[in-house]
Amino acid sequence: MKRLKNIGFIKAGNWLIKNNELEYDLISYNFEKNILYCFVCNDNIKYIGKTVKTISQRMYGYKKPSKSQRTNFRVNKEIEKFLKNGKNIDIYILTDNGLLNFGDFRINIAAGLEDTLIAEYEPEWNYNGKKKMNQKKEKTEIKIDYDSPTSRTIYNDNEFEDKFVVALGKKYYNDGFFNVRVKHSEFFGEDLSEIKIQLGEKSSNYCIGKINRTANKNGTPRIFAGVKYKKWIQENFERGDLFHVKIIESDYIKLTKKRTTNTL
Repeated sequence: MKRLKNIGFIKAGNWLIKNNELEYDLISYNFEKNILYCFVCNDNIKYIGKTVKTISQRMYGYKKPSKSQRTNFRVNKEIEKFLKNGKNIDIYILTDNGLLNFGDFRINIAAGLEDTLIAEYEPEWNYNGKKKMNQKKEKTEIKIDYDSPTSRTIYNDNEFEDKFVVALGKKYYNDGFFNVRVKHSEFFGEDLSEIKIQLGEKSSNYCIGKINRTANKNGTPRIFAGVKYKKWIQENFERGDLFHVKIIESDYIKLTKKRTTNTL
């Protein structure tokens, strides 16, 4: 923990049990955004995460998670277990002072440091999240149906649990939305919650969309991404192209082009 304090991490609060419910007590930076945070027990780092929301909004996600928010739900149970065993869980944060740049581009410190710190410390509560999510699956033959029932793409893809592919059929190409697969549904937030959508490799190029869990009969999310997303799609893709969706957090995804397909 000393190394993290040396780079600017400060204690912002702690978790506690109050009236038999999990609560967080923030002593500072309640409305700070774009931060890196960690949960610490006796100087042992248990979890590292980042958020584009305020720290108060992000902690509420751990306090009151839905079962569809798998990471929030799992970490909630870990915090409760430690507190009920008489251990303290402190909340540390690293704020973005906006001074770090690469050329003319501002670097988001939280986005840049999160993976590095997780790889360095391997926090045990991150294991079932990013470490497990980053394990490759075996190659399989996958079918993706376009909007037209007579058109489909078959390809081999080394998928990760935190990444899936979207095929740009007519509606996806023209109407500014796409659906999430059933097996990835639990990684996303609640109905009508906002989601940050990074368009390509530049973290500064993004839009804010909405998660809709009522549009599909099975309750899987439909991502309504809006005008900026639609323009980016139509400027960078042709109908029939594929793009990757990388799940960063339940409220943050990154879209990039997938280049290799075999179209039948």
